[in-house]
Amino acid sequence: RIYFEYFWNVLAADKARSIPEVERKAYVEAYSKPGRMRAAWAYFASWPQLAKDFAQLSQTKLTMPVLAIGGDKSLGTQLAEQMKLVATDVTVVVLKDTGHWIMEEQPKETTDALVKFL
Repeated sequence: RIYFEYFWNVLAADKARSIPEVERKAYVEAYSKPGRMRAAWAYFASWPQLAKDFAQLSQTKLTMPVLAIGGDKSLGTQLAEQMKLVATDVTVVVLKDTGHWIMEEQPKETTDALVKFL
């Protein structure tokens, strides 16, 4: 749990609004089961191959609307800038006073952005 606490708190704009305790317990329980952390790390280990795949796939840009939401205390517009490399119609939303955990930190604002986009 200590490992997760570090990321939950350091990536949040305000650790008091980060991942709620009930969800923290659920994550810890789920990731404590055999093989779960290995599966999680496999995602990060796959990044070199994903970069190659995305480079090839991005030769033809997406034409459908794409929504990029970031927190101003975390990625901000970085995700949007990445999306603009592979899509032609990108809507950018940057949530104020928000870190990495946008849904947990700003549930109403995140939902409002999603509903407006849809």
